[in-house]
Amino acid sequence: MVVAAASVLADAGLNASVAEIADRAGVAKGTVFRHFASKDDLVAAVVAGLIDDLAAQAEGMLAGPDPLQALHDFLAAGTELQARDQAFCELASTAELVVPGLAERRERLEEVADLLALRARESGAVRAEISGRDVIGLMTAAYQGACATGDPQRWPYFLSLLVSGLRHADA
Repeated sequence: MVVAAASVLADAGLNASVAEIADRAGVAKGTVFRHFASKDDLVAAVVAGLIDDLAAQAEGMLAGPDPLQALHDFLAAGTELQARDQAFCELASTAELVVPGLAERRERLEEVADLLALRARESGAVRAEISGRDVIGLMTAAYQGACATGDPQRWPYFLSLLVSGLRHADA
């Protein structure tokens, strides 16, 4: 059921109905509510998994030899996730405010983003003031910037502009 919900939410976003999710899962709408008390609980389960996956990817990037490349790869992974998953995109900047239960996941993501930013700062590759919260915000900025042009698939271009702006003046 969570897999079906993830698919529907990725395609339709938060406006997807429980009936659509139940239909995709091949179950009755009541079955969904036997497993999840509300649609918000189901959305939280789906998005929590996405955030956990992204955080795990970021943790793996911490061991990379190039701190700036690791930061770029993390930004790209988060931005690409927004591009392919409408629900994640809609929740990207305010997950803990919109769906209860996601605040802890977002904090974990910010913590690992902070570690990636710290590595990049310590290597001299990025500005001294860049934080994990900034990095998370830039994921949204890259995708929303592309969307504002009418071509969401241009997000890699916007991401490259943002990463250039992160660089330390001497880098």
